[in-house]
Amino acid sequence: MAHFLMKSGGGPKEEARRRAEVRKMFTKADKNGDGKLTPQEWKTVLNSSGVPTCMEEVEEFFRSMDRDFDGRLTFEEFMGEETTLEKLFKNMDKNGDGVVTKKEFMSICKNLTDEQVKMAFSKFDTSGDDKLDYREFCEMIRKKEEERNG
Repeated sequence: MAHFLMKSGGGPKEEARRRAEVRKMFTKADKNGDGKLTPQEWKTVLNSSGVPTCMEEVEEFFRSMDRDFDGRLTFEEFMGEETTLEKLFKNMDKNGDGVVTKKEFMSICKNLTDEQVKMAFSKFDTSGDDKLDYREFCEMIRKKEEERNG
C-alpha cells in the first residue's frame, strides 16, 4: 500500500491527501471499530468493491503484512510502515542485536519489579535464551492487551 502512495507523485501534500483517503477507507472497512482489520473485514471490502478475492489470497496478504503476529492489520501494518510495537521493541533493544534482555526491558519499564520481569520472561521466552526476540515480545504484549480488555 505504501508503494501506491510513493509512486503516484505530486509531492507531500498530494501524498498526505492520498494517505487520508486510504485511512478513510481503512476506517470504513474496520466494521468493529477496534483499529485493526480482520481478514474477513478485508475480504468483504475487496469483494464488495468489485475485486473478487478468495480467503486464501486475503490470508496470504495478511501473513506478509501482519508484523505483530496477531492475525489483524493496524493501519501502519496495512501501509507497510513501522508500527508502534516495532518502535517500542527497537527502543528497548538498546544494542540493536534483535533481542531484549531483562536489563534492557527494565530500563524502559521502570515501574515493574524484578520479580514481575522474571515472571514475564519465564512465560514468554519460548526459546529459553533468557531474552525476548520480536515474536516473543509481540506475544507478551498481545496477552497483556487481552488481559486488560477482558
